[in-house]
Amino acid sequence: MLHNRGMPWLRNHLRALLALLGAFLLGLGASAWMHRGVPGSLRVSVLLLNLLILLMAARWLIRWLVVPVRASNRAPVSLEELPRLWADLEQENLSLRELREAEDALRKGILSRLQEGVILFGPDRTLRLYNPAAEALLGRGAALVKGASAESLFREPEARRQLAAAQAGDAVEWTLERGHRILRIRGLPFRSGNEGSLLLTLDDVSRQEALENTRQRFISNLSHELKTPLTSLRIATDNLQAERTQSGMQDADIALLQRAVERMTLLLDDISELSRIESGALRLNPGSVQVGAFAKDLLEEFAPQARKKDLRFLADLAPGIEASVVRVDGLRLHQLLANLVSNALKFSPPGKEVVLAFALEGGRQRWEVRDQGPGIALEDQSKVFERFFRSASVRSVPGTGLGLAIVKHLARLMGGEVGFDSRPGAGATFWVDLPAGEQPGS
Repeated sequence: MLHNRGMPWLRNHLRALLALLGAFLLGLGASAWMHRGVPGSLRVSVLLLNLLILLMAARWLIRWLVVPVRASNRAPVSLEELPRLWADLEQENLSLRELREAEDALRKGILSRLQEGVILFGPDRTLRLYNPAAEALLGRGAALVKGASAESLFREPEARRQLAAAQAGDAVEWTLERGHRILRIRGLPFRSGNEGSLLLTLDDVSRQEALENTRQRFISNLSHELKTPLTSLRIATDNLQAERTQSGMQDADIALLQRAVERMTLLLDDISELSRIESGALRLNPGSVQVGAFAKDLLEEFAPQARKKDLRFLADLAPGIEASVVRVDGLRLHQLLANLVSNALKFSPPGKEVVLAFALEGGRQRWEVRDQGPGIALEDQSKVFERFFRSASVRSVPGTGLGLAIVKHLARLMGGEVGFDSRPGAGATFWVDLPAGEQPGS
């Protein structure tokens, strides 16, 4: 800034002004003198001297009256240094341009070597960028050219529905069959400056899908084949119980056999149910469900189990919400919540309470099952919804380890999510969030 130069700056400016004023007065005097008949040679000399004085004054004026230019180190510089600064700026621009070109080449190199397909749509749903893997996965018949519309690349109704959801701001994922391939496509909306773009990634999951179908068929066939001998075993156990005096078996032996049969039956039922959900064989049958009546039926069903363990099982419904009606598959909602209530009662110590809660908010219904049990250990919390997982602290309690996996898959099948909040020693709250379908009083 100007004030940084202090008194020398002021002296130099005054010197330049005085020089300019002197040149001006000298020019006036010379002009008046030459009009009095001064010889030509002398007149030329005076004019040259006058021009020299004017040039010196102009140099001082340019040097000291022009605001100093600041270099990149913020030190003021004079006008004579401008060529050097200009050259430095040109070199800096050249370095930045080279760096940008190197980054572009690196990005293109990475994209070209990715086995995962990448497609970028602009805010107008036209193709901005794609890599060779995307072209190979979608097939050579796909119109992968810049400017092509999303609708020309994805004509399937499900794909268009998912793209519309992604364009609206939702992260989406779906599978798509193209030729002999099964593709898993993920859509991620993001903003680039003031524009909203959409990034798609494509993976070939044909092998994984084939393995998963084989696994599901194996489990389904296995559970079906085992049910027949298990039914025969149960009938034989019942007959032994009825004729225990003649068989010579002790009551304890028969009871042990019965528990083993019941546990195997429960395991096969859970495996069969999970297989139906995962394979898509399970179909929903939505209908109108009144919240108050549904909660009452659930309380009555589990009241004997609660009394047997000296537990209080109650509902926590906001005033007036009992009359609310939601649209949901009542049978599957009951199956889902029954799993959660059964777990809560199973793991709660005597004298405690289990609470079934319900709330409606923003077109969603939220069911909660709260218990005052031991809670879930931190190291187990990421695994509770996995198949066959059972924490070491509860393995003495009968169970298959499939109940929460069934709950998770049922919730997703119904368009919702399931989760929990828990601290070790402070109980657990499992929640299910589903579309409500209908609002209170409907």
